[in-house]
Amino acid sequence: MVAPLQRGFDLPAEKIIPGVYPVMMSNGIGAYHNEYKVKGPGVVTGRSGTIGNLQYVESAFWPHNTTLWVTKFYGNHPKFIYYLYEKIDLKRYKAGSGVPTLNRNDVHDTMVFFPASRKEQELISAVLTYLDDLITLHQRKRLWFAK
Repeated sequence: MVAPLQRGFDLPAEKIIPGVYPVMMSNGIGAYHNEYKVKGPGVVTGRSGTIGNLQYVESAFWPHNTTLWVTKFYGNHPKFIYYLYEKIDLKRYKAGSGVPTLNRNDVHDTMVFFPASRKEQELISAVLTYLDDLITLHQRKRLWFAK
């Protein structure tokens, strides 16, 4: 197993105490809490509702029970694992007709080939991050000029 996923932790809305740690929900940051469950960096995806919406988190965070999060990177570069899961396209594993759900065991059974060298993983991640940042910059420019 390269980067196992685990269900997030329960945190009812009435138990959230405002703080600095993001509460990662299936569709992004849902709140900020005064405690965290996971030290960053981390990779989180929607488990129910929004499937395959991957998020890379640099800081400590609380993965909500609507998410799955990577519990261990086994020496792999965390940002590379983020891009690897993005490439796998987790949406294809959704099940259920009412509220789509992602079963982590289906994902764990997926066979993938990737560079074992952490240095190569870091280089690949750096290039992909640069391209993501460049795309975001051009999208912002387009929105600014559209005003």
